[in-house]
Amino acid sequence: MSIIDVFDPAKDGWYFKNWGESSDFSWDLYRETYLGINPTNNCPDEAPLDCAFYEIFKNCAEKGNCGGMSLLALALFKYGGHMGFCSPACFYTGNISPDRDDLHRAINILQARQFSAHGIENFLDVCDAGNLNNAVAAFQKVKQLLGMGDYPILSIADDLLGDAAHTVIPYRTEEYSSGTKIMYIWDPNNPHDADTSHYSSPDCQMVINGPTDWTYSSGMVPNRRTYNGSDGGWCFTVPMSLVLRKARHPMAPDMAFDALMTIFVSGPGAAISQISDDEGHKFYRTEVDKHLSRRDIEMDPEKRLKGIGRWPWYGFAKKTELPGELYFIRGQLGKLKRLNLTVSGVKYKMVQTIASELTEINVKSPTHSKDNIRFSRPGMTDQSIEMETLGKDRNVTVKQLKTGPKGTEWLSFNIDNFTVERDIRVVMNIVGGQGGIQVSSQDKKVNFSLEMQRYFSGKVSKKNVGTLATTPGEILRVSPKDWNSLAKIGIDKETLKFR
Repeated sequence: MSIIDVFDPAKDGWYFKNWGESSDFSWDLYRETYLGINPTNNCPDEAPLDCAFYEIFKNCAEKGNCGGMSLLALALFKYGGHMGFCSPACFYTGNISPDRDDLHRAINILQARQFSAHGIENFLDVCDAGNLNNAVAAFQKVKQLLGMGDYPILSIADDLLGDAAHTVIPYRTEEYSSGTKIMYIWDPNNPHDADTSHYSSPDCQMVINGPTDWTYSSGMVPNRRTYNGSDGGWCFTVPMSLVLRKARHPMAPDMAFDALMTIFVSGPGAAISQISDDEGHKFYRTEVDKHLSRRDIEMDPEKRLKGIGRWPWYGFAKKTELPGELYFIRGQLGKLKRLNLTVSGVKYKMVQTIASELTEINVKSPTHSKDNIRFSRPGMTDQSIEMETLGKDRNVTVKQLKTGPKGTEWLSFNIDNFTVERDIRVVMNIVGGQGGIQVSSQDKKVNFSLEMQRYFSGKVSKKNVGTLATTPGEILRVSPKDWNSLAKIGIDKETLKFR
């Protein structure tokens, strides 16, 4: 390839159309996508953190493979070949999806690599810079990357939830004295042979007149969709080099250097209404049951909670129920002192991971209400979870799991059959790096069931401790005397000291 070569939609773009998957990605494909995945899908015994991310990952191409199509097309253009396929991309046949199964699989893999830890960290960098919806910044970054040969992909959407969020290739730029900027786009939704007029007209251009004043139309008539930044959209650039190569996923046990925390909430109508810290910084400007507009996000740098982003769901239509709300939070271990979450819904599941730890909270009740959940010192040996509900009684189960230093063993405490009553705060502390669990309630007795589990040398051992109860004014502590067999359990009490 000559240094003056430019991506040509007529030969370097695919001649088949973007497609959605009708079934979940397989575990084998998951292993080809990320580094260090457990060989077998023996969940949750062998690899609980791999399995937790797989539950999110497996649906990531349900509504489209635009990211994978864009990445592989760029790799063929730059290198002349990649993953066993050669340039030009137009050589490969297909209508909706490729005819070849191996090419179909390769695009699936690259679609999911946007989800890698590197891709997430780039997303958080863009969020912290305030550039998630800044087409001028995206344009300048595209110019820079085209000049460097680190070809970019461009993520666009026109609302918060990622409805019809889309990935395309910006392959050429122009600027005019009026200030208008143009990016020429190759679009997986517009195969060149089926829509040649798209690429010989202004239809293939993103027109930029300001950071949020941008428009682009994607798809073929009559299903064409116009994206714009004026109604809470986004437009940001991702360097190909960040997400093309195989890397770790964000829930991997060794993702502790930057303390990349994942929070995923799922369930019919379930949503996170607010995320804040004790200093008053917050993710959303106001607290409502469900946030539907990107304009709800706090943008004031003095008030905004830094290092947090809400991940887009690609290709979902406005009336389609999303898989859930997915957030990533970055910070140094020990400095993430406390996060306060308000969660609304009738029935929901929350999965939170950081470093080598996983917390799963399942909540249900007869009516819709809000709950306050607080994670204190996440990832540290003295982490705790505090929970209270603002509505009627909530039936709650909590699982707290920590993997060993090599990720091949784990310990967990499973709390079941306990009720959180209105305005009664229940605190669950893991002490001594999983050496025991403490449960307390300031004002009222709380009954619960406890099971302890350990995975070691390929075997799971369990100990059903039975039904226990907290006493107001005291902390109930339960710890194993012998983790090898879980045969002996110690139960102690101490005076309650609230902060």
